[in-house]
Amino acid sequence: MDIPDQWATDTVTTNGIDLRYYRSGNGRPVVMAHGMYDSGRRWIPLAEDLADDYDVITYDARGHGRSDAPAEGYDIDNRVADVLGLIECLDLTDPVLLGHSMGGATVAWAGAERPDLPGGIVLEDPARFREAPEVSIERAEEMTRQRLSQARERPVEERVDEQVDDHDIDPAHARRLVAATDECSTHIARIAQEHRPVVDAFDEVSCPTLVLRRDVDVSERVADHRAVEQLADGRLVHVPGTGHYVFRDAYDAAYAELQTFLQRLEN
Repeated sequence: MDIPDQWATDTVTTNGIDLRYYRSGNGRPVVMAHGMYDSGRRWIPLAEDLADDYDVITYDARGHGRSDAPAEGYDIDNRVADVLGLIECLDLTDPVLLGHSMGGATVAWAGAERPDLPGGIVLEDPARFREAPEVSIERAEEMTRQRLSQARERPVEERVDEQVDDHDIDPAHARRLVAATDECSTHIARIAQEHRPVVDAFDEVSCPTLVLRRDVDVSERVADHRAVEQLADGRLVHVPGTGHYVFRDAYDAAYAELQTFLQRLEN
């Protein structure tokens, strides 16, 4: 199995589909939502570091990993219903919601829909943070299908070695990342359906929120700070030297910010 021995895995049925989840640790629940082309197993290195103090739950979003891949239902409303259903099925109290990219948008809007639910939210470079990309839905869907097709045409071992060489990660984890792409359904192209920018959710989010953003220029930083000012209790950190995968590109710096935020929630 490609998860550590101490991890548990199971499925819940919610919002009309089966969602696979992975769980380890004890303490306050931290629910992790991955980005597009990934799976819940992407979070394992970070989750392993948190599991001594937290009950970490990661899951495969619809169309990803080992969750169901229906032909429809990839809009933001269904993705929010999925994660809220998972939390309800597992009877989690006062969870921290942590999401990257697509998952960041999902947990932000979940916090807006149910402001009473999360004890805190962490957004790692959320998708459509301040604005939607300047590309048509049709073109975005075509690009998704091309990316999946091109990845699968290459040998698995070649892609694993590339992950190891490019990002200096453990080969076992590199294999999880390659498997995640191969497990994606082509239906995820429909995630390109439009939804409002994540910043539009901020007026309804009431819990403490940490936004970890990639390294950007001054004008982008100013715009990001103005966006986060809409949160009732928000903190924005631009992590130097990072791109879209903040925890991958500068793990120690990002983890220190996360630990500070989590400890603050307990005080």
